[in-house]
Formats: sequence, structure tokens, C-alpha cells
Amino acid sequence: MLTEDIKSTRWTYLWLGLFGLFNLFASGKWTLAPAAWLAGIFGLLFLYTHPKRFRFLLFYAVLWITLSISWYGATPIWGAAHFIFMAVNALIGTLPSLADRWLAPRLRREGRLRFVGTLIYPAAATALEFLSSSSNPIGNFGATGYSQYGLPVLAQLTAVTGLLGLTFLLSWSAGIAIWAWDHQFTWKRIRAGVLAYAGVLSIVVGYGAIRLWTAPGLGSQETVTVVSFTVAETDMGSLNELLAADPDAYRQKTQGVHAQYLDMTGTAIADGAQIVLWPELAIVGLEQDVETAVVEGQTLAREEGIYLAMPTFTLYPDSERPAENVLVVADPQGELVIEHTKYGGNIFEGTLKGSGEIQTIDTPYGRLSGIVCWDTNYPNIVRQVGKQHADILLSPAKEWSGINPLHAEMAVFRAIENGVAVVRQADEGLSIVVDAYGRTLATGEGLAATGNYVRAEVPMRGTTTLYSAIGDVVGVFATIVLVIVAGYALVLGRRPRRSEAALSTDATA
Repeated sequence: MLTEDIKSTRWTYLWLGLFGLFNLFASGKWTLAPAAWLAGIFGLLFLYTHPKRFRFLLFYAVLWITLSISWYGATPIWGAAHFIFMAVNALIGTLPSLADRWLAPRLRREGRLRFVGTLIYPAAATALEFLSSSSNPIGNFGATGYSQYGLPVLAQLTAVTGLLGLTFLLSWSAGIAIWAWDHQFTWKRIRAGVLAYAGVLSIVVGYGAIRLWTAPGLGSQETVTVVSFTVAETDMGSLNELLAADPDAYRQKTQGVHAQYLDMTGTAIADGAQIVLWPELAIVGLEQDVETAVVEGQTLAREEGIYLAMPTFTLYPDSERPAENVLVVADPQGELVIEHTKYGGNIFEGTLKGSGEIQTIDTPYGRLSGIVCWDTNYPNIVRQVGKQHADILLSPAKEWSGINPLHAEMAVFRAIENGVAVVRQADEGLSIVVDAYGRTLATGEGLAATGNYVRAEVPMRGTTTLYSAIGDVVGVFATIVLVIVAGYALVLGRRPRRSEAALSTDATA
């Protein structure tokens, strides 16, 4: 039975405070890679050592508050609804910890947790992320692995396991730390387990280092000149108001923006562009105006011999037909060779939902593909790009300040997972071009006048990755491990055992 002395309880509140502090930076707008490792450790430590049953309520409250703060403005939900949304997410986020605290005590023998108990938390966290991300309307926003963007060596693991490999690795570190604490850090007791985890971590780091070290040097490959740019910030709210108040003024305004993009494309061509990409919502307007702009873009592509990627957003105000958010790509013959309808975030945008089938086209510059902004949040769908051995993935985007640069950084993981260069041009956010290893080739932010004109020499050949072939096998494996360990713990827990001292008693002895 857990001790309730004041000294022990004070220590547990320190662990809770540290959990809250690190969780503020474990995800969301201010993500720091080390914080994601430490938050899980102190969260579990609090749950292991606090003597009261209401510890779960305290843990949930801190998780909810910190997630609400770190993600405020970074979700597509604002005001009170944001806090309700995060309350649900926090509740779901407690499940791995609850599973651990329910099952781990049943794996204690002679007062100590068995090593197999270290797998409960990571298996539960990974299984939960695996099962929820594909059905989540916002994709895998907030996935644990995104926190490691600043550590390219670790990020390379996603070329093998996808993002779930990082989730398991980070979560397992918390399980190992608590297991070592439970054994009072007695080296004789924990040596084998710590060395096993250290060995796995070393293999992951070594693989990442070797993958980056053996990658073709920047500038050593055959490249294609890709130019992307943003010439006008699109404010859909004000445009919709203008459409309702004065349709003629609306058409004049949107047609003017279309002309700007076509004119700037001429500048890009003069700058040597062979592929040109505009941001999401570049061509917003009524059906006939969008069609006119696309035809003019096709003509320009044919006359100049370029590939022109034009994101369109077509409105049908006189019918019940939903708006369509589509990326079309014209080839040097002026033909539309890719027509991709956005499939991500439609529930929030009210647009026609795409099929989720990703198209590719063979070009003299490699195999080209394209998706739109939010689509990159679904790694299990984007994996089609890797399976089809695409070399360059175009990803026009429309961001908002709260999600910048987080959303662009998320897209970089799709490059590593699928061995494809990603060109992401944003309206109101970070534009970034990375190669198949996630190495930054060029960036831009703001409007063209302030730097969001991006010119990059992009490798014409990607690389093959294991993840593109096997997908989220780690998620399936974690689910199976969780079921097996849970079954073992429940069976073992039925066996007679002697009374055991609490972890907090050991910790304060």
C-alpha cells in the first residue's frame, strides 16, 4: 500500500509540475525535442508515486491545460470549442498511462516490476496512435514523433518504421526510466534492461547517422529547377463576404490575383524554372473564372515548355454543389496530367472530399506527384507516393499563424518516409523544399516581396524506403504486444503473491 507521508507527496507534486512544464514543449507551437522524452517520464513517475486515487484526475487536468495552451491557435478550432476539443484529446491521451497503471502492478514480483512491464506504456501509446490517426479528421496532428524534427539523425528512423517507430522509442524510454527507478537504479538489477534499450537506441542513431552520411551530397545529383512563390495572401472570409455583397467586385478581385500568378510565372521562367508551383488557394473563384485561369496556365506551360502546378478553389454559389479544392498540373504540351482533389480537412472546410488516390506522372525530371496541404497529415495515404516510386512531391499549402512552421515541418517526415523530395509552397506560412532525406534545400516565408519566392535545385531521383513497402507494421506489432502483455499481466495477477512495498516508499527510503 502506498505511503501517504507528507514528504513523499511533496515529491510527487514536483514530478507533476515537471510533467506539466515539459508537456508544454512536447508538442504544439513550441515543440522542443528533449521535452518529449522528459514529459512521459515525469508523467509516469507522478502516477507511480502519488498516494491518492485522485492522481489520475490531477494528471488529466495538467495534461488538458498544457495541451490547450501549447495547441491554442494551432488547431482549426477556436474559442471555448478549442478547450472542449482538447479535453477530449487529453482524455484519450491518458489511456496509455491508465493501461500502464492498471497492468504494471500485476507484473510486480518480490516488490519489483518485471522488465516486460516496460513494454506496456510504449505499446499502448503506439497502438493508440496507430488506431486513431487514420480515422482522425485532422490526421495525425500531435503525433509524438513530430517532436523529433530538430534531430535529423533520429528522424531517419521513419524511413523504416514510419512515425510510429519514434512514438514507440520515445515512450519506451519512459517505461525504462520508471522500471529503473522501481529498482532504485541498482545497476546489477537493471543492467541487462538498460543495455538492451541502449542497444536499440544506438542502432537507431547509428542507422540515422549512416543513412545521412551515405546519402548523395547536396549538389552532387542531377537536379531540376523548381520555383514556387506566393504573390497574394488569400483571406477566404473577406472574399466570401465580397461575393455575397458584390459578385462583380469579387470576380474582378479574384481575376486580378489570377493574373498576378500568371505574370509571376513568367518571372520564374526567366529565372530558369522547369517546374513552377503556386500555393493553395492561388486560383480562387467562380467556375468560369477558374477554368479561364487554368486554360491560360496550360497555354503558358505549353509555350514555355514547363510543368505548371496550379491549385484551384472553385465555388458554386448558385447550387448546393460543394466547393472543390483541386491541384492541377499542366505539362509542357499544355495537357492536364494531374488533377488531385484534396482529401484532408474537408470536414472543417466544407469542400468536396477527394478519393485519397494519389496520381503520379513520369517526366524528364523524374516521377512527379502532387497533393494539397492537409493531405500530408495522413502518412498511410501519402505512402502511395513511395509505393509508386515518385521522385518529387508537390504540396501547395494555406497556413495560419498558429500552425506555422509546425505544419511545414510535419510534411518533411513524409519526404523521409517515402524517399521523395517535397516542395511545399505556403500562403501565410513557411515554404520549404527538402530532399528525400529531409535535408532542407530552400525556404521562404511571407509574400514574394518579403521572401516567399523559393528557387531550388531539386534532385530528380528519390530513394527507396522500407516504410513505403511495409507501412505501419510497427503499429500492428505494438497492438499485438499490448494484447499479449496485458493477457500475461492479468493471468499473472491472479496468482498469490506477498504484500509489496510501494515505489514511493523505496524512492524515499
